[in-house]
Amino acid sequence: MQQFNALKPGDSVEIIAPASRSTDLQLSKIKRLLESWELKCIVSKEIFGKDLLCANADRIRLKLLISALENPETKAVICVRGGYGSMRLIPSLAKIIPPSFKIFVGMSDITALHLFFEKHWHWSTIHGSLTEDKVSPDSIARLKSILFKEHNNIKLVGVPLNDLARNSELIEGKITGGNLCLVQSSIGTLWQLDGYEKIILLEEIGERGYKVDRMLEHLSQANILTSAKAIIIGDFLEGFEPDGSSLINQVLERFANECKIPVIQIAGIGHGYNNIPIVMGTKIRLKLGNEIELLC
Repeated sequence: MQQFNALKPGDSVEIIAPASRSTDLQLSKIKRLLESWELKCIVSKEIFGKDLLCANADRIRLKLLISALENPETKAVICVRGGYGSMRLIPSLAKIIPPSFKIFVGMSDITALHLFFEKHWHWSTIHGSLTEDKVSPDSIARLKSILFKEHNNIKLVGVPLNDLARNSELIEGKITGGNLCLVQSSIGTLWQLDGYEKIILLEEIGERGYKVDRMLEHLSQANILTSAKAIIIGDFLEGFEPDGSSLINQVLERFANECKIPVIQIAGIGHGYNNIPIVMGTKIRLKLGNEIELLC
């Protein structure tokens, strides 16, 4: 798995929108934030345009994505947001010669690209966001520390969700996964999640209990999870029932108890204001037991 070199002041980065568009204000804020870190920002005039569902037409988003990935003058590619549309680009993206490795940042719908880059190009990528009005200053600071390699290992704490996770044990493996809906959508595609001997991260937002249960059941019946070492449940936010209640916790607990591998829960990874960035495709360490520790 290819690892990235640290960014440094004066480096150039490109902001793209391979899925949905952001607001113009969100785009300008991300640009200003990166410039405040003394980075030079490239933003194509074609980043936003007319399309039924996405930030621009497929052919334009694909062109800008490939151009950003192949540009020898930039060190990183930053996705302005998720939404929908990344997976539409992958069949064409798969036809190009893999470019030289560079830093790639995004989350949510961008999970499709994370999985593709990991599986076919052997890239590590960063699951995270720089949208200041959606994520906390501490989350952005953590992401900056990863980009500039100002940090040592990050230690996160969690809780066990099944008996296998309560057994004192140290597990090491590469982390993969991301947004549950996109992980499920990968089944049967050329970017299907490969969980063999890996630690799978799953997070979600805005899906009711029965939908979360259906997606997890699909992964189980498709044998996507059986060869993994462990599963990390990040934030599963919102997804309220019509009466305002939630079935999410009960669904996750039942899923965990039916799993034959350790399942743990770590808050702060996902779509919340506290949005802990994770470097996907890299080796992490999980200390299991009554108190869970994740070193990444």
